Amino acid sequence: MKFKIFVALLALNLVSCDNYLDINEDPNNLNISEVTPALLLPGAMTSAHSVQSRTMNQLGNIWMQNWGADVNNFTQANSDEYRLQLSNSFYSGIWDGLYRSMANFALINKYNSTNHDNHKAVALIMKAYYMQYVVDLYGDAPYSQAFLLAEDTTPAYDDDKVIYATLISEVDSAIQMFYDADANDEALGDSDVMFNGNLNQWIRFANTLKLRLLLRQSDSTDPAIQANVAAGLTALSGAMFLEENATINPGYNTGTAAQLNPFYSLFKSAAGADTQYNGYTRATDHIASFLNGTAPDSVLDLRRGRLYTLIGGAVSGAVQGDLVGPAEMSGVGPGLIKTGDQDGIVLSLAEINFMISEAIDLGVGFTGSNLYTDAATPFYAGIEASFITLGLTSAQAGAYIGSSDTVPGLGYNGGNIKQAIMTQKWIATNGINAIESYIDMNRTGYPVIPMATNSLYPTRPLRLLYPTSELVANSANVPSVGLSQIFVQGPFWKN
Repeated sequence: MKFKIFVALLALNLVSCDNYLDINEDPNNLNISEVTPALLLPGAMTSAHSVQSRTMNQLGNIWMQNWGADVNNFTQANSDEYRLQLSNSFYSGIWDGLYRSMANFALINKYNSTNHDNHKAVALIMKAYYMQYVVDLYGDAPYSQAFLLAEDTTPAYDDDKVIYATLISEVDSAIQMFYDADANDEALGDSDVMFNGNLNQWIRFANTLKLRLLLRQSDSTDPAIQANVAAGLTALSGAMFLEENATINPGYNTGTAAQLNPFYSLFKSAAGADTQYNGYTRATDHIASFLNGTAPDSVLDLRRGRLYTLIGGAVSGAVQGDLVGPAEMSGVGPGLIKTGDQDGIVLSLAEINFMISEAIDLGVGFTGSNLYTDAATPFYAGIEASFITLGLTSAQAGAYIGSSDTVPGLGYNGGNIKQAIMTQKWIATNGINAIESYIDMNRTGYPVIPMATNSLYPTRPLRLLYPTSELVANSANVPSVGLSQIFVQGPFWKN
């Protein structure tokens, strides 16, 4: 892991930010004194979200049976993902891309100034947000020594449990930095491409992130972890959480392919033409039957026409692993692929509400939030938020809640609240942040998702292999993890 050429990374990060699209200055001649927090922050945030909305989202959607492929026209479709032919190059862009962005967040925190507390707080929060995913997907990882640049280009690996504790502490520190900022501190202004400088929203986002960090550990059988989770949730009782989607938009537009929303650009060109990936990506038979209401313990779900294009009024898809599918199969729908300048969703309100519902249901100290004091209300609010985000109405969400409420594993009164929360979160993160549902499935066992018919293994891995970049650049420190190990040993919260 080497962070020597950070200026080149900065130039890459800024390419999607509208205020910086027309930079003509040679990035290799930039002086470090010119790289201010206000300049670094939007690019770091934008590049990290691009990894989340594309690479991470694609893997999550395939492994969670949301997306398959047009097997009638593409051979060996998603072969590695279906068969679980994993290697050190498998989705290595997750590790490499997130660490590049986190290096820039770290540079902001190191910037020699006492007048950038707001920028440094945001950078600390965003670094924690994405470092959690590194731990969730890889386990032990470099952190305490990871961002020392030339001082240490081969950082040691930290214990993943220790990293989690550090992240919670750093989020607390970031919140305090907002409170400590004074009139001399520079306002976030246009450099904040998520909340437009609204510090109250950042505090809510930080509280929400702490809730996710705690919930991820809540199924651990380690007594010490259980005690820490209970204490942490108790401390969060009554906290203010986000009440809307946390979105990012640095100025996405249809001027060029580089200026498009990164998720949209997977499927459409700047001129609005379909990409090959759009023609390739199709619904699976599993999600089709679930949303059509033909699978066991499912009901007709109107989100189907927003998540997918409909064929004859229904979702149509192929069985993952089969070589032939229906003559026509559903593509990714208009509730996800909207316009080239659409906001990117970093953290959805639906996911937030389902987290609050789970926390209350745990009954270990979290008695509610600023809005909810029982687990049912945020559960229903999560469904409603999902419908509205996809372009449907509260009335349509209410009708769905009524028809699904007593269905086992799907509705709140179906007899298994935990399974219902995870299943509804699976639907709500479909196409938006599906890697979250994959991680939750590893943690809880829900939702129950079938394997591809040609899978070489009976279960999905609990983590990914360390990437080739680490084996080459940091070979003395990278842990030795074999293929068989990742199917039985996950991050600390799983073991």
